[in-house]
Amino acid sequence: MLIGTCKASLKDRGTEVGGSMRIGIGVAGSLLAGGRPRITVAGILAASLLAACGSSSSSSSTSTTAAAGSTTTSSAPVSITLAKAINTEPFATANVAQALGYFKAGNLNVKIETVAGSSVANAALQSGSVQFVLASSAALLLAAAKNIPLLAVGGIDKGDGVQLVVSNSWIKAHNLSASMPLAERIKGLEGTTLATLSTSDKSVMQDFLSTENVPASTVKDVSMSSAAAQLAAVQHGLAQEFIASPPNSSIAVAGGYGTVLANAKELPYLSDEAYDILITTPAYAKAHPAVVKAMVGAFQKAISAMSQQTPAAITAMQPLYPTLTPAVIKSSLTSITFTPTMQQTQIGWNDALTFAQKTDLVKPGQSLDVSEGSVWTNQFSG
Repeated sequence: MLIGTCKASLKDRGTEVGGSMRIGIGVAGSLLAGGRPRITVAGILAASLLAACGSSSSSSSTSTTAAAGSTTTSSAPVSITLAKAINTEPFATANVAQALGYFKAGNLNVKIETVAGSSVANAALQSGSVQFVLASSAALLLAAAKNIPLLAVGGIDKGDGVQLVVSNSWIKAHNLSASMPLAERIKGLEGTTLATLSTSDKSVMQDFLSTENVPASTVKDVSMSSAAAQLAAVQHGLAQEFIASPPNSSIAVAGGYGTVLANAKELPYLSDEAYDILITTPAYAKAHPAVVKAMVGAFQKAISAMSQQTPAAITAMQPLYPTLTPAVIKSSLTSITFTPTMQQTQIGWNDALTFAQKTDLVKPGQSLDVSEGSVWTNQFSG
């Protein structure tokens, strides 16, 4: 059974955990993406439900898949289902690979599903409903901490891509500018309210504050029910800032009510962090190495096109973000540090573990192996 069969029963179950207050603001518009993985009641319920209702539909093909990027053989294409945890620009690499024919060139017939978070995606991966997942390193480490076997077979980008967006009215009133030293920018946020979606967002803000010796008590937080509510809160003055990945940060900037005041990559341990990744299970990678290599090869081409902001890549992304102009999409891509080779590093995974520990995704005292060959490999990206 594929994800789509179960998706209806998962709808409207979610309540975000954490935060001092919850505000839900209904906003019409296109699907908006969050930043970090959301640790939600929805994810827990949905994961259980999907695992129960999903039967394995992974294709076990005896055909030979051509090497990544080469012309395929005459064998039938290998059918694959890929789940995107959320709708972010780094995960749009899958849609670009589809639209530009990179999957087809690798003899792959790929169906792309966008699901309700990493918990749902990883549950589908375990049940066999999907064969690959696009999610964050934090989501993989959360699963690894629960002894769920997952394997990152390629990196989409590196460094935490989230951005601190502050309302233009606050920036004007307090004479702030993105060109100021980081300490002055963060000091200027005293007395503001952060519209947050998760403990991860709050952790990044806390790190900004502590790095620049600004008391955490000077910035309050209010929990939002969705990325759309987050944007609306800042637009209408219910909060003064939020932390999110593109394109949400780009939407606020394009809308004329927000400015990117800081990037998480300005924090030392987040600059090289392994961030968005292509995931499968160790068992699938062992049983189907040629398929995994073909998938990685297709993504390498898509990442290269997106990192260069080619017209073909922008056009392929447009249906995902119908409210954004091609110029805004192109501009937002410049904030992402793509890794066209998909090679991962030990430093990146050490930094990812640091973040997971700071946000309690990995509990204090819990030992987790992040050495190469444990939860990640470069075997298929060479």
